[in-house]
Order: sequence, then C-alpha cells, then structure tokens
Amino acid sequence: MSASYIPFLVAVLIAVVIAAAMVLGSYLLGPRKPFHVKETTYECGMTPVGSARERFPVAFYMVAIAFIVFDVEMVFLYPWAVAFSHGDRLQRLFFLADMAVFVLILVVAYVYLLGARVLEWTPEGEGAGDDPATARELAVRRPPIRFGNEASGPVRLSKEDLPESPRGT
Repeated sequence: MSASYIPFLVAVLIAVVIAAAMVLGSYLLGPRKPFHVKETTYECGMTPVGSARERFPVAFYMVAIAFIVFDVEMVFLYPWAVAFSHGDRLQRLFFLADMAVFVLILVVAYVYLLGARVLEWTPEGEGAGDDPATARELAVRRPPIRFGNEASGPVRLSKEDLPESPRGT
C-alpha cells in the first residue's frame, strides 16, 4: 500500500468510529418512552390525513427540472473563472468565446421555457394579461386550500387525553 493513502484511510476510520459512537451512544443513553403519538408520522404539525400518493401538477416538475438544470450549469462557472484567471491572452480569448457559447445555450433554453409557458403557474387560457376581465377574476381572493383535517379540531397533547401506549411507558 502506498504511503499516500494512509492519511485518507485514517480519516475514513476516524469518521466511521465517530459515527458508530454517536449512534451507539444515542441508543444506549437516550430515553425510551414510546407511545402512539411519538410513533406517528410528523407532517409540519398537522395530523396526517389522506394518501401520501397524491399527484403533483406537471408544472411543478417542469419548474423543478429547469431549476436543477440551470443550477447545475451555473456550477460550471467556477472552474471556468479559475481557468480564465490563470490563462494567457490567447487562452483568455478562447475561454471568453467558450463561455459566450455556453451562456448563449442557456439563453436559448430559457427562451424555449418561456415560449413553452413552463414557468407560468396559471392553467392554459387563464393568463392575467390576456383579458382585463380575466385579470380581475384572477385578482379575486381564492378560497384557502383544504387538507381534509380542518374539522378535526385542535390537537390535544396533554397526558390525560392520550391513550396508554401498548408497550407501556
């Protein structure tokens, strides 16, 4: 084994030992008082109701994919900037032309997304700029989104309201 790998292996060994020690310490020293409220799914303080397999609109996925693509593309600017700063005059000119082509491809992709109306959240034909009557209709306050558990009342967390845990306390 080469001596250049020894520091890397020592760092990996230390990381594994520390992670194992934390998990084992948490298991051995942590309190164990399970009951059904602690074992239920936590969803932002709301009682989970309904299916977890709800469909999201396609527009959500398209915007997410576009964001990831543009975000990943921007990561390429950092190595380009380093290479640009260390190059001679001819290399800098080449790097500048290279980046101009790169940015042009991004602009074309952005214009395509705008043309395909991917970044609009309103359904087809409901654009606010199409018709003043439609714009007024869209400006009206819409009813709040219902999650299906609004009538369940407030969540009570006092011990007397909770049933006993099947495993004991």
